[in-house]
This record gives sequence, structure tokens and C-alpha cells, in this order.
Amino acid sequence: MPAAVRQRDRPLPLRHRLRALLPRRRRRAGVSPRLRRRPTPAAASISLAAAEATVLLNASRACYGGGRGRRGREEQPMSLNGSAFLFSSMKSKFVAIGCPGLAYFVDDGGDYVTSCMSVCRPSARALPGSCRGDDGCCQSNIPLGLASYRPRLRSFGRRQGGAFLANATACAYAFMVDAWWFWYAGSNFNRTGDFAVPVVLDWAIRPDAGSGSGSCAAASRTPLPSYACRSAHSVCIDSSNGPGYICNCTAGYHGNPYVVGGCTDINECEHKDEYPCYGVCTNTAGSYACSCPKGSSGNASVEGGCRRDDKFTLALKTVTGNITFYTSRNNLSLEKAVTDKPAA
Repeated sequence: MPAAVRQRDRPLPLRHRLRALLPRRRRRAGVSPRLRRRPTPAAASISLAAAEATVLLNASRACYGGGRGRRGREEQPMSLNGSAFLFSSMKSKFVAIGCPGLAYFVDDGGDYVTSCMSVCRPSARALPGSCRGDDGCCQSNIPLGLASYRPRLRSFGRRQGGAFLANATACAYAFMVDAWWFWYAGSNFNRTGDFAVPVVLDWAIRPDAGSGSGSCAAASRTPLPSYACRSAHSVCIDSSNGPGYICNCTAGYHGNPYVVGGCTDINECEHKDEYPCYGVCTNTAGSYACSCPKGSSGNASVEGGCRRDDKFTLALKTVTGNITFYTSRNNLSLEKAVTDKPAA
């Protein structure tokens, strides 16, 4: 089990917790993983439940000068090979800003992954929306299973002039970024120079080479401590990004599923903002009951859902023995129906 998910009296700094998720076999052998060719990106957050980590990654930059070509370029690659991480295809995007420009990236093998092109329309003829490709910004989705990122920035049209240079920018930037964060920044995103942006990584219990335990079905057949879902009330979930699996606490429980006894019962009655109850709340193992107070009936999970019983209320009673089901027909009174006993 990754050391990053063990319980500790004092939580490790996030940069250490991220490193701890790298395979032990590589660390014991003294082989530096490819992730550490450059300084490890600063960790912003890590989530056990979502199986995600957010790190800060520096943007790549290429700057140009009039008639002198490129003045400077700095490309910021990132490799996750051999680690528990992959770039999140659902929550991260590849973005380029600046125009005119073509941005793309390749993997560690030099193979093309994705690209986008940006130009700048005159502001008087701007189209609605943002980061469409004609407003000095473009974006592209990234595929599943991506473990390495090597960006490339290229310019075009600078020698031809005309429409391409009418609104040209001095520098162009490319970066992987948290899609929601970038959308929220919107038109306010106008950073220049050196800057870093958040990027979301998916992590999982990845199979070691030749282990064949890249799924829950295979991993659950392996003995402890190889199987990572150790807590009672935990469940194994196949990774949605690459081989491997993650562990979560089952419904009604929370905590750390990677340690024995890590998943504990949620007392829903103490968290009425998440589990509303406007009546009598009773906590149960893995769940809770919410009922109307005595003398009232209705739906106690909604405000004003309980109403006082009175003689005009239709009654439905579940009874045993000689008592049967009975519903008041005239809404004026409640009676008890008793089946006749057979004659002796």
C-alpha cells in the first residue's frame, strides 16, 4: 500500500506524500523515477476519496522580437512514468495563449498527442465566447492513460504580416491546466512572464510489472498486504484512467479505506446540512432514520413535511392476529376492524 495513504500522527507535507506514491521497488533500488528529472511540481492538494492530486506546473513560453525571430523559449515538460499518477483527461486540458501560434505536445517517446492553433481577430469583429482559437487562446482535450507531457510552441505568419500580425502578441504560452480553474478564471486570465497553473492528476494503485493485479477482480485475490482495500466497509473500484484500482469507504462510512478500521460510521444526525431531518433523527450503522415526532406524520426529511394527526386523517394500520388493515371511508372517525372469530 502506498505510504501516502497510511494514517500518521502528523501528516506528511504534500510533496513527500506525492513522492511516497511512487512504486517502492524503484525507490528501494535507488533509481530516480523520471518524474524527478526536474524539481517535483509543487503539490496543492491530494484527495483519497476522489483519487486525485493537484499540482502546480510552470507554463511553457516562447517570445519573439521584430525581425529577429524567437528571443527566448522555455518548455516545461512533465513525466509521470513509473508513478501512481496519470494526467486527468476529465479534469485537465491543454491550453495555449498568444497569437499567431501553434502549440502541441508529444509524449516521452516523441509521439504526437494533441495540439491547438490560435490567432487574434480584430477586437471590433470579436466573436462571443472565450478560448475558441480566434481570440488568442485555444484549448484541446487530452486522452486517457497519458503519463508524459512535452510541450512545443511554434509561430507562423510573422514573416507574411497582414492579418496574422495585426494583433500579434510578443510571447506565446502553453500549459496543462485544471479545466474548471481555467474556465472560472475566464477573461481575467491575462498572465505573462513566468507563472504556474494547477493541473489535476489521477492516481491509483497501479500494478507492478508482471503482477497482473491491475483490476479489482485480480487484486482481491491477492493476499494482504498486497491488496490495498484493508478496512471493513471499504469497496474496490477499477480505475477510470489507466490500469489499477482505488478504494473507497462504502455508503454511510467515511475515512481511510487503505488501513484496517479506517472506514468509520457517519453520524448523519450530526450533519443535518448534508442529511436534512426536520423530525426525530436516529443514527444507524451505515445509515440513519428520520421520522416525524409522535402525534404527527408525513415526510420528515423536508421542512414542514410533518403534520399533526387528527380525526380527519386517513389511517392505515398494519396489525397482526385478529386485527386487519382498515382505512377510514368517511374521514370522520377512525375505527378498528376486527375479524370475527369462528364459532367454537
